[in-house]
Amino acid sequence: MDNEDSLNDVVAINSDEDEEIPNSDKPIIQLFKRLITNNSKQSTVLTNTQIVDILYKEFNVNLTELHDLEGDIYLTIMKKYLKDWPQWDEFDRVISSLKGKNKEAEMERIFEAKYINLKNYLKVMLDSAQSLAKDTIQKVVDSKIELNKESNKESSDRTVVLEIHSSRNQLNQLFFRHPNTKLNNTVFNPTYCLPSQIQVKMLPLDAILNWWGVSITLLNVTSSFAYKREAKHELKHVLINKCITSRLNPTMVLDQNVQVSNYQRNTSKIDKTAYIDLVHKTSIVSPEYNDIYEFIKKDLKLLPQYIQPRAIYKRYTNKYPYIRYLYVNTFDEVSEEFKNIDLQLEEMVSPMYTTTLGQIHDTTPFLILECEPCSAKFAGQNLLNELHNHFNEQHQNEPDWNCTNCKKKMTMSALAENWWCHRC
Repeated sequence: MDNEDSLNDVVAINSDEDEEIPNSDKPIIQLFKRLITNNSKQSTVLTNTQIVDILYKEFNVNLTELHDLEGDIYLTIMKKYLKDWPQWDEFDRVISSLKGKNKEAEMERIFEAKYINLKNYLKVMLDSAQSLAKDTIQKVVDSKIELNKESNKESSDRTVVLEIHSSRNQLNQLFFRHPNTKLNNTVFNPTYCLPSQIQVKMLPLDAILNWWGVSITLLNVTSSFAYKREAKHELKHVLINKCITSRLNPTMVLDQNVQVSNYQRNTSKIDKTAYIDLVHKTSIVSPEYNDIYEFIKKDLKLLPQYIQPRAIYKRYTNKYPYIRYLYVNTFDEVSEEFKNIDLQLEEMVSPMYTTTLGQIHDTTPFLILECEPCSAKFAGQNLLNELHNHFNEQHQNEPDWNCTNCKKKMTMSALAENWWCHRC
């Protein structure tokens, strides 16, 4: 328990079917005791039920009395800040020392002291989230009231426009395949919940860097960038009833040649070797990010030999788009009136990225990564750990894709790791 594994152990969330810890008036103390019984290779799990128990017994927050969305916010806060408690390393070090000397009484004293510190830390975070949770719920309630008002208005316009704002995980589970008879025949899935398990297997780094919405920037001290790469995968969505149409998609062929836009013809070009050399020098200064710098070099080598500064270089990474169908089964027998309904959200992606190069300065640029869909930025000495943790927690549950040409099925992780490219 004396290294980073201990932090991962604390927040490895598993399903609610795990063996329960006996009830305690101080479940945080019970968590401490459970931690010290595990060795460094053993995963310590904290179930959703146990987090609910901490909220209720330690902070008097009863999730059964709250709106589902408000409860999800509290669960998310607890999962994040249990992991991020700054004193885990010190706790590991002290307890490991005392454990080796069998000083039970001294360990109990440490438990009580750290119990107070961790509880106060979590309380500050929960108090900060309280107003956010209330505001969020109020917006949901207000939007439902407004929607009901609008639905009651008579209108001769029969055009239906459906605008949906959702996260990526919500979009993957948004529609029921058949109207749900237990939920007033709705086709929308209102029971979306946060994943109850954080995956143990990390996404490969190349997959993360090729994920949609991810940008890589080398920023100069003047706040201008020397290099910027953005995953701009083009997405199209169509909600279809497969009982009516099979949506036979003609094969679309994508141009994999590098396309250039937004440039001035009179400006002088720069040999791309200068940018590759800059990345190499930067990797010497920050060798811990060498894998990312190698990824950048690979990207640069795909560009023309002479680069137009500030120009945007765009390239599709595969000859054909990929397609998948998103829906949720109700697992109920479909009634006769819904036999002709099979709703599926067709999602097509044309994998593409853009690269923009700026001026080269004498100073060493620093590295910034961003996950645009989540408004999350990663920089500094903890960049890699924070990046992996974010994608491990937020972007693991993606359905598989099919090539529109050969129909081969592939996981999103495998596709992204291979730069969204495959041979039919």
